[in-house]
Amino acid sequence: MEKRYLLISKSLYTEIDTELFYTFEEAKVTAKNKCFREKTIIDLEDETIEWQGE
Repeated sequence: MEKRYLLISKSLYTEIDTELFYTFEEAKVTAKNKCFREKTIIDLEDETIEWQGE
């Protein structure tokens, strides 16, 4: 299974954008080039993530 990374970006006006990547480097470069206020990259294969909801 290939690793996947989720980039979540939040703008100043609460707009939320999500993008899926196959490499961390690609996600990191995209996050750097975005003008969004907050950015988080999540490794979707990380065993320590505690997902909530159904």
